[in-house]
Amino acid sequence: MMKHSEKSVIQDYWSKDSLVPSPMFNQYMSRDRFLLILKCLHFKNNAKEDRHDRLWKVRKMFSDIRGKFRDYFVPAQNVIIDESLVLFKRRLAFKQYIPSKRHRFGLKFFVLCDCETGIVLDMILYSGTDVDIPAQDERGFSGSVVKTLMEPLLNKGHILFIDNYYISPLLTRYLLAHNTGVCGIVKAYRKEMPVFGIDIAMGEWQLRNCNNMLSVRWKDRCKVNMLTTIHTGAMLDSGKVHFQMRNTVYKPDCVIGYNLNMSLIDKCAMMLGGVECMRKSVKWTKKFFFHLMDVPVLTQQTQII
Repeated sequence: MMKHSEKSVIQDYWSKDSLVPSPMFNQYMSRDRFLLILKCLHFKNNAKEDRHDRLWKVRKMFSDIRGKFRDYFVPAQNVIIDESLVLFKRRLAFKQYIPSKRHRFGLKFFVLCDCETGIVLDMILYSGTDVDIPAQDERGFSGSVVKTLMEPLLNKGHILFIDNYYISPLLTRYLLAHNTGVCGIVKAYRKEMPVFGIDIAMGEWQLRNCNNMLSVRWKDRCKVNMLTTIHTGAMLDSGKVHFQMRNTVYKPDCVIGYNLNMSLIDKCAMMLGGVECMRKSVKWTKKFFFHLMDVPVLTQQTQII
């Protein structure tokens, strides 16, 4: 409830001042007891340090929560993988910088979400080691991330939407062999990508098909390369009208499907913003713990709605 009644300091939640009333908190726990638990919050015996695992302080808790995600929610057919960043600016060996994210600095998660609801199905915290993400995979580091997260969903007919950081012909072939569809924007210089020689004008497209994999090159304001196993490359009505010519805008079916599903990745972050209880913390383990508490709360509220 702290997110729904934000205070400047934690002590204000137990204040009896008529200007900042919150009588509910005092009914369940005293202020001193809450602050003592928060101060002593710890998840692992320091005497049992594992130098090969940077997440050893939260490993048991993280594994237990990840195991519960799929037990209580069955995803729809379409799923998505993307990065998520939890703000943390203090010193940390595996702190990441992503300029495209709102917070830019923090803990980097690889998140698997359901496209229809935005609910988190699984996540991996990047620690710079090969404990969670196997190294030396022929599909590269990004392919190893997808393989790890999608392993429980393989051979079930799911469709995965990913961006150009992950997708490649090698990964697409692997997913196709396990009865899993895939669609995403791909970098033109990826290994085994077909070469499109002739330049195209705005609104035109080119197709290359090989072993049930379709490569689409389409030009709007710039050239877009798509790789898909679930589309035909047909031009469809996008539902938009050109702002100058006032004529209908047509796009390849893979571009329309990609835009529709990738836009839902922000739905999870948006919903988490309404329930998050995280506050500034010196220790990254506490920040990590409260983020993990927010995700199940989001799932519970979404299922009730």
